[in-house]
Amino acid sequence: MDERQLKYFLVTSEMGSVTSAADKLDIAQPSLSQMLLRLEEELGTKLFMRTSRGVVMTETGQVFREHALKILSDMRRVRDEIRLEDTFERCEVTVGLPSSLATLIGSRLVSEFQRVAPGAKLTLVEAMSGHIREWLTRGELDVGALYSAQDCCHLSLQQIAVEELFLVGESGAFGDVDNDGLAIDSIDILELNRFPLILPTAHHGLRRLVDQKIKRLEGKINVRFEIDSLTLIKSLVRDGHGYSMLAHAAISEELKRGQMSAARIVKPIFRRGVFVARNPLQVVTRASVKMAEAITNVSWKLIQDGEWLATRVKPPASEPFIQETEPARL
Repeated sequence: MDERQLKYFLVTSEMGSVTSAADKLDIAQPSLSQMLLRLEEELGTKLFMRTSRGVVMTETGQVFREHALKILSDMRRVRDEIRLEDTFERCEVTVGLPSSLATLIGSRLVSEFQRVAPGAKLTLVEAMSGHIREWLTRGELDVGALYSAQDCCHLSLQQIAVEELFLVGESGAFGDVDNDGLAIDSIDILELNRFPLILPTAHHGLRRLVDQKIKRLEGKINVRFEIDSLTLIKSLVRDGHGYSMLAHAAISEELKRGQMSAARIVKPIFRRGVFVARNPLQVVTRASVKMAEAITNVSWKLIQDGEWLATRVKPPASEPFIQETEPARL
């Protein structure tokens, strides 16, 4: 199957007639008919129903038409990327960041992307990790950052960090704190049922991760509110309506200002992976590669400077982002 076959198929589907399509393509009608037959043989299915008035696409033909349109669109996009050489003026990228990560790296990421891809158009979407995973799956994002790799085997993943989850409460909820604003005393994971929690719904990765870990340990949690909004969760915690389980990236500014407090969860320590992800069915562009690199570099710089309490994960130099990678076990 080649590009010419796809174009001939699409023109035939639009014209509804092999004769009319042959005239438009300026080729002999028998040649076009033979090409369509070979395409059907290769696919092992009928793409057209022949009638006295012309041809009508079958159901499988309609499905194939959608794929053919996307393939040709991707090929044009690849050609445009190659021809652009070193300029980013006509490039664009859409990236999704979880709310907690966007809070921490969003502004720095925009600045870094402007530096490495000057002139490129950037669309940045902030949402919870579950939504980002869905949008990546549907091809609505070029690049996304995700927490943990649950239900993501269909995506290309590069793990960039491991971060710890903390039990978070209103200011002073856990007593004395250390230099990072974390409570001196830690909380045993099996004692979490003593705290009324405010967590996202089971639709999101954080909640599934919490539920799975607690279930493995045969423990329990007391969920008072289920809310799919990081901003509202933090507001309720600050006002003393309950506790939550959040990463340092989500609460670093509140800890600095003394508006919230946090305690380590131990036995075991509660950790999750941080990944840069893309849909392998999407065309890899220079702008998307630069964005993936920017997310990684900005995150590592924050970890190095102590502004993000996480551990960086550096893949081998021979392991490019565009290949699927096995997530590190946490």
